[in-house]
Amino acid sequence: MYVIPTKVKSKALVEKRREQIVLAAINLFSRKGFHKTSLREMAEEAGISHGNFYDYIRTKQDIFFLIHEFINNLALNEVNRSTENIEDPAEKLRRMVRAEFKLMHDWSDAILLLYRETHVLDKPLLQSLLKRESARVRKIEEVLQMGVERGRFRDVNTRVAADLIKSMTETWVVKRWHLRGHVDRLEMERTILDLTFNGLVPGKNSHKGGQKEFDELEGKSVLVLNSDSLLGKAISFFLLSNKVRLAIQTSEGLREYKEYPMASPEKLQEAKIYRSERKSLLTKRLFREIIEDFGHVDVVIHDLGSSIKEMLTHKDKRQRSGRKLQDNYHCAQDLAGAVEKEMRKRRSGKVLYLAPWAWDKYADPLRYRAIRAGTEALTKGLAEKLADACVNVNSIMPGFIGGVRPLAMEESLSSRATLEIPMGYLGEISDVLNAVWYLISDRSKYVTGQVLRVSGGIE
Repeated sequence: MYVIPTKVKSKALVEKRREQIVLAAINLFSRKGFHKTSLREMAEEAGISHGNFYDYIRTKQDIFFLIHEFINNLALNEVNRSTENIEDPAEKLRRMVRAEFKLMHDWSDAILLLYRETHVLDKPLLQSLLKRESARVRKIEEVLQMGVERGRFRDVNTRVAADLIKSMTETWVVKRWHLRGHVDRLEMERTILDLTFNGLVPGKNSHKGGQKEFDELEGKSVLVLNSDSLLGKAISFFLLSNKVRLAIQTSEGLREYKEYPMASPEKLQEAKIYRSERKSLLTKRLFREIIEDFGHVDVVIHDLGSSIKEMLTHKDKRQRSGRKLQDNYHCAQDLAGAVEKEMRKRRSGKVLYLAPWAWDKYADPLRYRAIRAGTEALTKGLAEKLADACVNVNSIMPGFIGGVRPLAMEESLSSRATLEIPMGYLGEISDVLNAVWYLISDRSKYVTGQVLRVSGGIE
């Protein structure tokens, strides 16, 4: 492997100065060209004295090699971080494609520079560069081979397929002159993934354009916290039906969980279920134990609603329901730090809060409104903290939602509730599920800190 000598003994200082030089070189080479940029200009751009500049590099060729090394390390770190502990080859490949594409988008000037000026390298430098590039493609090839062996992919020439997949991500850079103004980043990424997994000819399970309806969720790891409410149960079974790797935290027994109208015992067996004591809240300790046992999570969904299903006529019952809402909110607040720490480990992820639905206000109007406002504040605060880690944090505010089977409260209050709804009718659980799917899928990758009201117009 080619090594650039240095006169400086401090490894940390060498890395710091060389990164300054690389960033300066990318800027200058992109604007002026490789041959027209002098080392003196480079030193000035990097903020390093001309005399000290030669302590870290010798020639412009060294700088060019450092640029490639810098980009290559960024790519490897992104791929390794995003695929850590992922066993499913299809999900691993999907993440690798996204990581490569993100690099192409974020560092397009540097990558285009590498394509244009590779000819300036001497043979030893060029050979070392090509070995590093081949190692990145080989990682894709290994995942493809694993998928073929496990029956997840059809039998193909994995070397050819790996190079084709890599080339598709690079098209965003080398053909940007042709693509600019005709496609945005998200559509380009989705098209690459669609072609990779579905091809051009629609199959029997495909929708328009050959893309399966919910394929973006398949293989993701999702943790649903406080899943005792009707909506929490509906979300859990929705996720299971879309082939996610699911963990459910509940304070109810499995008997109550299976009473959900759409429950399938076979489906429920596909999830890992963690039960806390009925009267105790989810703690940071239990959250950490779940993560240690279940492994990494891509999505955390925290349901702040109650399990209210019928009109509460007694004051004590209404107070207990109000306290349950308050406890759920305080639990979400207490867990926010642990959730932030866990999600920050990766450069992507989703956190979704599900606020109490509109029926809960009949139990305790004051707490209901306070907790809805608190949920919005929690969403925006955590979104701001996790934005630099590319983790999206959003929330859903459900309105009056009808049950799969008519709820007792729905039968008692639907006429009254309908008068409050600008659209004039109750929502369906599927309306909430569609909102959940949007906010945890890649279609909302640039949406964070937002509150989505699924309420028919109710604020």
